[in-house]
Amino acid sequence: MVKTSIAAALLSTALFANAAEAQQKIGYVNMQQVLINLPQARNLEQQVQEEFKGRISEIEEIEGKMQALQEKAERDSKIMSQREMQDMSRELELLDATRQVKTKGLREDMQRRGNELRDQLMADVMRNAQALASEQQYDVVLSSNSLVYANENFDLTDDVLKKMTGGN
Repeated sequence: MVKTSIAAALLSTALFANAAEAQQKIGYVNMQQVLINLPQARNLEQQVQEEFKGRISEIEEIEGKMQALQEKAERDSKIMSQREMQDMSRELELLDATRQVKTKGLREDMQRRGNELRDQLMADVMRNAQALASEQQYDVVLSSNSLVYANENFDLTDDVLKKMTGGN
């Protein structure tokens, strides 16, 4: 009788475990693939360039002045006095220092802004993935980079892309 009770308990536990598994709906999203295929992601760098075009032009203008001074120095070096050559050399050094400082600041600001835009886009991807999971009544949706293996039937990447691009 004890053996029968234990066998019945094990059998009922196994049945309940299988029933619980059957009710859970699990999916995953490949975030890298979503970001690669989103038109918004492809336009991020262009958007950053557009936002900073004034500062980029300013640096290009400084570089143009430097090149003109260098050409003048090469061209007129034989007829210029030592004092004029020193003044031109100092002006070139000053322009170069200014260019370096402005370039470093621009690079840092562009990097920061690019990261902000990518973070905003990633948050939008996450919101859309969560909305899709809620609409389709998923219990769990994971990021594919945290998976060792998953059947392709559970991949929601294309659905998230469709949701974010309006089905295009």
